[in-house]
Amino acid sequence: MSEWKDKVIVITGAGSGIGKALAEHFAVNQAKLVLTDINNENLQVVCGQLNHCVLCSHALDVTSTEGWEALKAMLVEQVGYVDIVINNAGMSNFDYFTETPPEQFDRVLDVNLNGVVYGCRYMLPLLLNAKSGLIVNVSSIFGAITVPAMTAYHTSKFAVRGFSSALQQDMKYQGFPIKVVCVMPGGIKTNIARNSLSENRDFDKYVRHFDSVAYTTPKRAAQIIAKGMRKRKPQVLVGPDAKFANFLQWLLGDAYHRVTNALLGVNNILK
Repeated sequence: MSEWKDKVIVITGAGSGIGKALAEHFAVNQAKLVLTDINNENLQVVCGQLNHCVLCSHALDVTSTEGWEALKAMLVEQVGYVDIVINNAGMSNFDYFTETPPEQFDRVLDVNLNGVVYGCRYMLPLLLNAKSGLIVNVSSIFGAITVPAMTAYHTSKFAVRGFSSALQQDMKYQGFPIKVVCVMPGGIKTNIARNSLSENRDFDKYVRHFDSVAYTTPKRAAQIIAKGMRKRKPQVLVGPDAKFANFLQWLLGDAYHRVTNALLGVNNILK
């Protein structure tokens, strides 16, 4: 029997990319899915495909406290508990800090960081009702290393990694039966780069380059994440590039930039 059978799993950003792949993976394993996405059209397509396993769906902007309140109220009424929350929704940007409009910087932080914090805050009471729960927060390998022209994204993803670690400490010392998993994907073949906020004249070059170096499919990413969830690993590196970059950061300290920037072709994009 699958470990995920009949588990109530909330997934944000389920309309595409990693979120959609996770929904498909857990549907095969007979979970009860609660799917959300800001793009309701994409969300309904996924729900239609996985209809037999979708407990409910909700068009949700993860930065909206009203939206989270509505989702929480829906779940309290329908089931009263949640087993797993996967805070996956996110967005990217591509601009130097000095050229990033303040509203763009704030939007990236709002979605990537506050969206995760809100997901934990509003779903935690339902996780506690399940007597044992799992929080999965999606950061990025760019929450461990940096490249130029993605300052807002790095800020948000480093913060998600720190928040996840601190939250696990809180859960432990409060005696709550909740585990926290921080997921750190490398390049995944999704539209995150194409949908980035940017004013940069080299944006098209950036998107093409990202597409060429994104090694891991969403399906494979979902399999790796699910394995890490099953083992309750505090950190899950997704993709060979994520593992290699993490190793270089550990080995070289701040000098890793000289290797990672060359391997990632940073100079070719920004010269």
